Amino acid sequence: MKNIAIIGPAYPYRGGPPLVVANLYELLSKRHTVNVFSFTRLYPSLLFPGVRQEDVSKHPAKPHPVLRLIDSVNPLTWIRTADAVIASKPDLVLLDWYQPFFGLCYDAILTRIRRAGIKVVVLAENVISHEARWIDTFLTHRALRHAQGFVAFSDAVVESLRNRYPSVPVSRSTLPLFFTGSHAPVQWTKESARAHLGYDTAKEVILFFGYIRKYKGLRNLLAAFPAVAAARPEAELLVVGECYEDAAEYTALIQASGVAHRIRWVNEYVPNEDVALYYSAADVIALPYNSATQSGIVKIAFGFGKAVVATNVGGLTEEVAQWNAGIITEPGDTAAFANALITMLGSDRTDYENGSHAAAAANSFAAIEGIIDGYLG
Repeated sequence: MKNIAIIGPAYPYRGGPPLVVANLYELLSKRHTVNVFSFTRLYPSLLFPGVRQEDVSKHPAKPHPVLRLIDSVNPLTWIRTADAVIASKPDLVLLDWYQPFFGLCYDAILTRIRRAGIKVVVLAENVISHEARWIDTFLTHRALRHAQGFVAFSDAVVESLRNRYPSVPVSRSTLPLFFTGSHAPVQWTKESARAHLGYDTAKEVILFFGYIRKYKGLRNLLAAFPAVAAARPEAELLVVGECYEDAAEYTALIQASGVAHRIRWVNEYVPNEDVALYYSAADVIALPYNSATQSGIVKIAFGFGKAVVATNVGGLTEEVAQWNAGIITEPGDTAAFANALITMLGSDRTDYENGSHAAAAANSFAAIEGIIDGYLG
């Protein structure tokens, strides 16, 4: 048994990184002593574009013990956190990395930890953010320069890390399946989910799910959907996700589409217990991203055995194409994306859905355990 410290956002914060930490804790704590060091304040309210940062789910995913010590904008807490990590006497520190905003904070913590002779491995969900500026590159390097090993979750991130840090070992793993039907407190069928949402069984439901940010390409999907609606009279677009941009712009695009009556937008962060509702109701999951490394959204699609239409960016292409779980188009090509959706809705999706199930079976997060054992030595 070894002693492992994990540093990163954890419950009660919401989103993908806390879910990665939760799954990692669940996996590693079966064989090791694991301490999770998280935040008292993740983002200052002025810098957070959403409504709330905390998870309000009645059924939190994989709750676990956590030491909340880090204030992202208070350097005194960075020193206290580093000292607390060192005092726990870890054989290995795992840092969850996804956002340059934390560069200075993590730099201070890791500098102190490295001076204590403790090995640091970075779990790189991204390298540079999707909307990078020069300051993002600087802040990213401040944190990642401390890594003595990396774990990446897509080939695109592996390549980026090896280009930037050629002397540091990089291992490839997969993200966990954040949600599957078994996670849901209500076991929805397609029919029951649609009845709950007010769709009849004849409808063809396209689901866009997750935070709304520029790189996720919702504008492209809204531009593509009128052609889909013309070709498929029963097609409906269901957009579920909190907007991190100007919501009025998206509302205007929907109203100007000419098919606003066939577009529904649930502008909120969905609690865990409702994820299965929306995925169960969907026929196809749309990921019209302009850029990406990998996506928790496609992992959820795999967890529910759904066919996908995605763009040729980063890890999306790798996994969807590898398992024949959907159709890939070029980013920004709204006509091609519309045609792919039309094709998907008009075809027998069994092969794609089987591919999605196969991807779910192959993407075991347990593979990361062997990688971490290698870093533990």
